[in-house]
Amino acid sequence: MPDFDPPHDCRLTIRCLKASFGFRADLATLSFEDLRSQNTVIDRFFERRQNDERGGEGGERIGQVKSRPAFALHSGRMRGATWFDQSRPPQAIVWLLAVEEHDERHKGRSDAYDRIAKLEASGELFPTETDHKLLELDRRRLDTSSFADDVKASATALVATAAETGRASGELANVPARLVWNRDADGAVTLHVAISSKPMNGPRSGFEFPLTDERFLLLAEAVRQAAEALYKPEVLAEPVWDFPGGLRDERAFVLVFDP
Repeated sequence: MPDFDPPHDCRLTIRCLKASFGFRADLATLSFEDLRSQNTVIDRFFERRQNDERGGEGGERIGQVKSRPAFALHSGRMRGATWFDQSRPPQAIVWLLAVEEHDERHKGRSDAYDRIAKLEASGELFPTETDHKLLELDRRRLDTSSFADDVKASATALVATAAETGRASGELANVPARLVWNRDADGAVTLHVAISSKPMNGPRSGFEFPLTDERFLLLAEAVRQAAEALYKPEVLAEPVWDFPGGLRDERAFVLVFDP
């Protein structure tokens, strides 16, 4: 069974992007998924591979490609070759390596898969170091741009658990956090929050990011909004230097709500 659950990261090699499709996109801002609306083969690639648990490996293997398992992608008269790459966690990648037009008259000599095999023989078929550098850049960029949304989703779940059980431990967008929810006899609520001050690992890139003041404030704001949505607007929110049970390389704050 595959080591990674879908959705997989569907990508085109730079050679495929340019030679098979003629795109001259700016690699610094390129989004492969945005290309779906511009080409039916790319759209078919995402449709067939992104949520396929086996990344296409349950389909037709291209016998002409010998060095790694490449699998066929059909779209009209076009034939593509894809490779399911599980060597770069934390997410599996399905690469679209090449796309050629199928012509039954040339089968076995210069048909689509024969031309794809020639790319393998010349060392041009599989991802290069430049493709891998672009992958790293995209993952870092996505971790940064999606941080606020990731925090909001995880804060909602963590605060709900704390309100129900009195305590919760988990992660806010891959940042370890602990919450203690106290309600007194009059109904006033105090929510203590401790957030790890250690560098976080990006959920998509796996690379370390420091817990800057900006990120800490985003985390604190997400917890505050989740608590307000569950209870009511707070009357006090401030940083503190203690936590029930003590701090462990953490930064803390407290939220207080009137009955």
